[in-house]
Amino acid sequence: MWRRLGRDGEQTLTDALDNPDGHALYRAQEARADTEDKQRRAAQREAERPVCTRCGRKFTNERWEEITVHRTAVRAGDKTVCGPCHADDVAREEAAAEAGRLEAAAPPEPEKDPESGRGRGWFRRRP
Repeated sequence: MWRRLGRDGEQTLTDALDNPDGHALYRAQEARADTEDKQRRAAQREAERPVCTRCGRKFTNERWEEITVHRTAVRAGDKTVCGPCHADDVAREEAAAEAGRLEAAAPPEPEKDPESGRGRGWFRRRP
C-alpha cells in the first residue's frame, strides 16, 4: 500500500503510478490560480482608481476611460473631478453662456440722465 501526498487513504502501487485524475487536479489548480489572479488584478485596479478632488468619490469606469483615452481626453475637461462634478461644471458653463446670450439679446435699458429734470419748465424746450 502506498500513501500519496495530497490524497486521502492508501493506494496500490499500480493505482498510485496510474494517476487517472491528474488532469482533473491540474485543471482545478489552474482554475483556482486564475481566480486568484483575477481577484489580485481587480484589487490592484481599484487601488489605482483615481479619486475626485472635489467630492472624494472614486471615478466610474466611464469617467476613468474618458480621461485616459487620448481621443476623448481633450474634451474631458478637468481631469481631477469625477463624472457628476464634471457634469456640474458643464451645466454651470452652459448656464453662464445662456445668461450671456440672453443679456446680449436683451434691448439696452434707457439710461436716466440726471439733468433730464432740468430745463423742463414753462419756457424751456424739451429735448
